[in-house]
Amino acid sequence: MESKEVAEYLGISKQRLSDMNRTGKLIAIKKGIYLKSDVENRKKEQGELRDKYYKR
Repeated sequence: MESKEVAEYLGISKQRLSDMNRTGKLIAIKKGIYLKSDVENRKKEQGELRDKYYKR
């Protein structure tokens, strides 16, 4: 998946995606290209964290 697709799929900004790449939370296989399985795993993890910290 490309950066734009990943940002839309995760509901985050491209700047946040860049930060996640820099900190190692989501690793690009090539510049701006991410594995779909890694992105899906991050979406699941992100959902759990949002439920934990942003109870509505």
